[in-house]
Amino acid sequence: MKTTFTFLFFIAVLFVGCEKNGICFDATLTDGFCIVANNKVILNRKDIDYYDYSTHLIYLKADNSFNNSIDFVGTFTIFADRVQIYKGATLPPYSSYMPSGPVLMGHYLPLANYIVPIDLTQRLDSLGNVLPDPCEDVRIVNALKKYDQFHAGLSCEIKSVQYLAPNKVKVELVLKNNDSFNYYYLDPDKMGVGLFHYFTNGLSIRDFVGHKSYTHPISTVKPEPWNSWKKEWISVINGNEHKTITITYTDFELVPPGRYKATFNYPGLSYQVEKKDISQENGQIWLGYLYMIQEITIQ
Repeated sequence: MKTTFTFLFFIAVLFVGCEKNGICFDATLTDGFCIVANNKVILNRKDIDYYDYSTHLIYLKADNSFNNSIDFVGTFTIFADRVQIYKGATLPPYSSYMPSGPVLMGHYLPLANYIVPIDLTQRLDSLGNVLPDPCEDVRIVNALKKYDQFHAGLSCEIKSVQYLAPNKVKVELVLKNNDSFNYYYLDPDKMGVGLFHYFTNGLSIRDFVGHKSYTHPISTVKPEPWNSWKKEWISVINGNEHKTITITYTDFELVPPGRYKATFNYPGLSYQVEKKDISQENGQIWLGYLYMIQEITIQ
């Protein structure tokens, strides 16, 4: 009886130490990258093919049963080499609640079953400033690199927004490949503006005071069928290459002179692409989206 009590006490001390020190001794944890939810490890490095850091999409080695683990409102914890890095919220797919910070959602329909997304709702401090993204942590990068599971992915920035006429606006974006291998990306020149904007809202300009937004009335073109994609839509961006993407809106809403925030979501494909089609002849199809924001002045 005394031996049993001593053993149980020892186990309890270990778990208390896990919470206190941020280091968990649960035998189901591995080194590398792990996710714990509902008091159990639901994903570890043995499940992961790679992690696209540009969009925080986790590509799995096999179709996942992960979604079945997220059917409750609760919390999850990210570990890197058994060290607790950050916590976030878990949500079932039917939940209308959207907390700030990192979010894991069960049965995430916009993505295929071989991908686990970590979403982020921006958090603000008392002055309205955006707080740092807890997902951006060098310890996560190092843990992923340890097992060759880190992909830097793509990044994009708004280079300029130019008014060529009262309702004619040109936006220049700089798309960058941060990996050494090639990616395929959605190319608006190949797709056409209407089809490209089926996947994104495109350029939006918002004022600083009343938060009024200005945008464009582009009619989107739906793919046929709705869940399809074509190789003719995509172009290659080589490893470590920059590309300038230009989109011109001919009927943009009239924006008065002043200072504004310009935003743009650069889209990728998602649920349409089967796992076997990710790797193409000259590179890998990039999935996800990139959110950009830039302060601009309109004369």
